[in-house]
Amino acid sequence: MYDRTFGTDWEDLSREEAVERAFALGVAAEIGREYSAELDRVLDAFESAYDQSLVELAYDEGRTKALEAAAETDDGDPQAVWDELVDGGGTPRVAPISAALPGALTELPLTKRPREGPPSSLAFPSMLRK
Repeated sequence: MYDRTFGTDWEDLSREEAVERAFALGVAAEIGREYSAELDRVLDAFESAYDQSLVELAYDEGRTKALEAAAETDDGDPQAVWDELVDGGGTPRVAPISAALPGALTELPLTKRPREGPPSSLAFPSMLRK
């Protein structure tokens, strides 16, 4: 399933492609088709620990979602689990990482614009204002 959808003849991966592949590898591992050498290749494609941890999180999330999907189906058909979680183009049908990250990490204010004006700790208390 994984090799038909993604193929294994890649040279370079973007972070997004690696996360999608890792998620699919997690799904495949949970339905009995493990590709440990491919997972190692995806991990080795990145030198930073941050990128590698994202890949590992996506892999774990794929395994978790596959377990949940298999429990919901009557017969636990591996093809049905795969089709429920990964589309024919290789895109996960569920978010491969956001559910795996704690809320505090997914809601970091780093992408938000800073507030205008002084910080609230420097503002005058209401009793000092006229």
